[in-house]
Parts: sequence; C-alpha cells; structure tokens
Amino acid sequence: MDTTKKLTEAALLSSLFIVITIIAVCTGFGYAIYLDFIVPIFFCIICLKCDLKYTVLSGITSLLMISLVLGNLGTAIWASQSVLLGIICGCLINKSSTVMDDLVYGSMLGVIIMVFIDIYASALIGYSFMSEFQGYSKLIYFYGYADFIYYLMIALFPFGMVFCIYFLSLVIGHKLHILSSNSLKKFLVFKNFRLLNQFLCCSKKVFYMCVFYLTIFEITNILDIKTELVYLKTLFISIGYLCTYFVIRDSCMSLQNFIITKFRKVAYARISFLIVVISLFLILKITVIGLIIINAFLNKKMNVRLTQINIVNKQINILIEK
Repeated sequence: MDTTKKLTEAALLSSLFIVITIIAVCTGFGYAIYLDFIVPIFFCIICLKCDLKYTVLSGITSLLMISLVLGNLGTAIWASQSVLLGIICGCLINKSSTVMDDLVYGSMLGVIIMVFIDIYASALIGYSFMSEFQGYSKLIYFYGYADFIYYLMIALFPFGMVFCIYFLSLVIGHKLHILSSNSLKKFLVFKNFRLLNQFLCCSKKVFYMCVFYLTIFEITNILDIKTELVYLKTLFISIGYLCTYFVIRDSCMSLQNFIITKFRKVAYARISFLIVVISLFLILKITVIGLIIINAFLNKKMNVRLTQINIVNKQINILIEK
C-alpha cells in the first residue's frame, strides 16, 4: 500500500513538473531562475517524500516527455543537470551524516555533474558555461590570476547551488511535514546556525579524505604531471579548491574551539584566527600544512572533531525533545 502511494505521488508530481516546465519555458521564465533553482528543489522534495527509486523514475520520464513535447534538446540537458542536483541533495539530506559532510560530497558531485553536462551541452547545442566562466576570468587585469579565478568560479558555482538547494529543500520540507528524523535534525542545525556554527565540522573520514586529495594534488604539481584533457584538468583543480576550503574551514574551527576550551579566552581565539588569515595570504601552502598537522594532533590527543559533533547532536536532541 505504501509503495503504491509513493508511486502515485511521484507520478502526480512528475505530471505537475512537466506541465509547469512547458509553461515556464514557453513563456521565457524557465530560463531565469526556474531551471537553476526551482527544478532541483522540486526533485529534492520528491526524493524526501517518495524515496530514491521513484524520484529517479520520475526524473527520467519527466525529462523524456519534456524533450519530446518541446523538441528542445538544450532545455532537456539543462533540466537534467538540475534534476540530478536535486536528487543528490535529497539523498544526502536523508542520510545520517553531518551537514558539513553532505556539503562536501554534494559540492564535489556537483562539480562532476556540471562538467559532464557541459561536455554534452557544448557538443550538442554549442553552449558552454565553462567557456563563459573563462571569458569572465580573462576580465581580470592581472593575467596570473585569470586561471585561479576561472577554476574558483567553477568550484564555487556548484557549491553555491548545492547549498541553496539543500537549505531551501529543508525549509520547504519542514513546512510540508515530510522530513524524516535525520533530515529534521539537519533542519534544526540550520535553524540554530548561530548557536551551532562554531561546532559544525566534517567527520574524520571526510576530513582526511580531503587531506589525501590535497596531498595527491600537491604531488602532481611538484612532479609537474599535467594532462591535455581540459575537462579532466578542470575537475581535478576545482575539486582541489573545494577540498582546500573545507580543510581550512574545519581546521580553523577546531583550533579556535581548542583555544577557547584550554584558555577560556575568546580574545585568544580571535587573535589566532587573525594570524591564520594573514598567514594564508602570505604563505598559503605552509599555513595549510600547519593547520592539517595541528588538527591531526588535536584529533589524536583530544578527539576534538568527535567532541564537536557530539555537542551538535546533544543540542539538537534537546531541541527535538522540546
């Protein structure tokens, strides 16, 4: 009975999506915010309500119907990217993982999806968002920063998309009363973000995964190993930038929490953060290595990362019991 209900709900939501998409595209509204934000949130909600297999089936049938009715391959390709991002966010929200782990996985998968979609889009319809980003990066006066800006934009764009889809889907899911226990906890994390922000961190597994990736990234640079495949190079470098951000962010938070716990002085934590920021601008690689070593020591001796996760879980459980 439950299976039939979910299948029926997925079918009805698919029909609604097809009708709205056709209207939005025909009126021109679909090429504004609809395909970029509304479509992924729509499929994330379907995933939260109807489970993964029905969401995937809904996505395939919806995209097929849209491409056949409109006869517009570009719209189908663009929509497929949004559908995949929505499904990924829905799966991550339902998992019993931390919010930061979800953002790491979602951002990396987002980069992979958007690059592969760009391959097909540029070959079939002649449009490439990577080429557009490259044009923006060349506007930078100092050429030495053009490549950095280019890869940074490719890394930040899916990260921003995933974050918005993830957050807005949680808010809408809570309004619709369809959040599971895991997703409800993540909604409460965002709702109490000011209180919990300093304790949000990745799990040890994800943190050291990012560290391992950065190690490989740096070894290839030292050995001057390069590839002529543009898309592979873009993937490798963009994910490296994402890993760098999450490693720096997590390490700084853990260091500040340790200083506050050890010395009971918020001022010391702020001073240390200022020193880290200045060091990142002056000696980026050395500072990142230092932060990783300090964080590894704190994890080994004090298990600071697990302590932060436990603080967040304890606070969320208190809120749920209320």
